[in-house]
Amino acid sequence: MSNSRYDEPDDRPDAVRQADAGAQAWRAAARHQLAAVPDHADFYALGGDLVATLHAAQDLARVLDGQVQQYGQGRPVYDDTGTVDPQERLTAAAVELEALAAALGAAMWSADRFWSAIGHVGVEVTS
Repeated sequence: MSNSRYDEPDDRPDAVRQADAGAQAWRAAARHQLAAVPDHADFYALGGDLVATLHAAQDLARVLDGQVQQYGQGRPVYDDTGTVDPQERLTAAAVELEALAAALGAAMWSADRFWSAIGHVGVEVTS
């Protein structure tokens, strides 16, 4: 969620602000690339950035997983429906974060293979 009021200070935590900025930047990159003339150098640069971004997302998923696993300890938590033990929700959330980290690892592998493959492609200059 972005801070849509420019005259108000953005008091969200740094991690939330940075994640929002990153998501906005990737949406903008996709829009710009849609209109761009295909270019080998861009493919290579974007591939490298995809690898780095997926790695960072995997790191974040792992950090969140550890934090979620500890979240209910020493503090009262509740389930907003009142029908499920909040610890079950936290466990389910942690399981999904573990699955997300694994999926990002697979995606990172594919992105890295793309980056490597496109790095071996050149464009012949014709006059």
